[in-house]
Amino acid sequence: MAVAALGSKAAANSSDNILKTFDSSNTQFNVYLVERDADGNPTTNTDTIACDNVVLNVTGIQKVFDGVVDEEKGYNGVVSLNGDNTNYSFTYGDKTFAEGDDCDINVAMDSVDSGEVAVALYVPTDAYEEYVNNEAELDNITIDMTSTMEVERLGFKYFSLIIGALFILFIGITCACIKEKSTVDMQTASIGQMFKALIQNDQAMTIVITIVLVNTALYITSNLLIYFFKYDLAGSNWQGNYTLFNTFAGGMQILAMMILFPLLRKAFTTLRIFYICVIAEIVGYIVLLGMALSGVTNVFIFFMPGFLIMSGAGILNVVVTVFLANTVDYGELKNYRRDESVIFSMQTFVVKLASGIAALVASVCLAIFNIQKDSAAILDFAGLQAKVANSGLIESIDASSVIGLRMIMTVGPTVVLIIAFFFFKAKYILTDEKLEEISEELSARK
Repeated sequence: MAVAALGSKAAANSSDNILKTFDSSNTQFNVYLVERDADGNPTTNTDTIACDNVVLNVTGIQKVFDGVVDEEKGYNGVVSLNGDNTNYSFTYGDKTFAEGDDCDINVAMDSVDSGEVAVALYVPTDAYEEYVNNEAELDNITIDMTSTMEVERLGFKYFSLIIGALFILFIGITCACIKEKSTVDMQTASIGQMFKALIQNDQAMTIVITIVLVNTALYITSNLLIYFFKYDLAGSNWQGNYTLFNTFAGGMQILAMMILFPLLRKAFTTLRIFYICVIAEIVGYIVLLGMALSGVTNVFIFFMPGFLIMSGAGILNVVVTVFLANTVDYGELKNYRRDESVIFSMQTFVVKLASGIAALVASVCLAIFNIQKDSAAILDFAGLQAKVANSGLIESIDASSVIGLRMIMTVGPTVVLIIAFFFFKAKYILTDEKLEEISEELSARK
């Protein structure tokens, strides 16, 4: 909300906006009418609108996609507008549709002043049938649009500046007001001693590697989730569905940590809960892949795999922390040194390491399968015409890219979780019985 508000205000005053009007007297372009199904997705039914006069008013086109601005030749590069980045309305005959009326639009221009433009209008079934069954030719069609392409870029820019300023303010307050009062004389471990303590504690290393694996699996999915909703599930309300699913998933993760884990602990050991959660996540990914391959588009149905994956991930956050605490006693018994600070600081480090690995995997996925934030918007003039004329819909990414996205987002994390499962099972030895023995030995030693 803050990004949208800041971006809208900044974009209104941005010099990157222009006003351009296209009409049939100086522009050669086709207008296609495409039918949308009940879920808002394009169908293969399409028709070319035969108009004697076409007027296209475009406000706020982003300044440059590539190349250098030339004041005499206009703006270089493909300029595209669609329902994701444009507020629009269009009128044909006596019918007027605006954003939010189950309609959408996609406009592609090879440059602002080139005069080569293609327009695709997406309308619900009743409007499409009314047009197709109308024997009379429509005399004109008018399209009015205001681009919002600058809003997100500027919104995030100013929101980030505000966050940065607040960080400096509050960290300054912390440094100025918090005074160290401890007078306890403790030996500070060197960096070499820290890593030595960790490496010599084989159980701590086992948990550290396990944390990296289970978090990498989750973060791969979370990094690619927005692309899954935008390009795979698609639909006119993909942003709302994405927000709804994220809210549900985040809520399940927190509630699982607070409520579900204590309930499971009454019936199972912590070790058994770990295995249950990993298996639950794997099942969730398999169900998610099956739904995606079967063409499910209802976001509420995706709550089922979302519950399995996010509840399992939430409980695992608690379980691995417990396991990490167990390795402290084990390390003291083995190395004659208690290294709580070293062991627990590793949890923060390895979670960030997992985040970095997952971001790398997601970036490679986007590059290999040519998935990018503007894939749905930037089409060349001939490409837009061909896609609409041949299939009746504009695909944001091709079918192979969609399959690749599904595989990386589901099969990838599943493989990582299976590795984590068997690695942990082979290496972790701190059962409840073993921990009790360690506790007795440490008591006897003291």
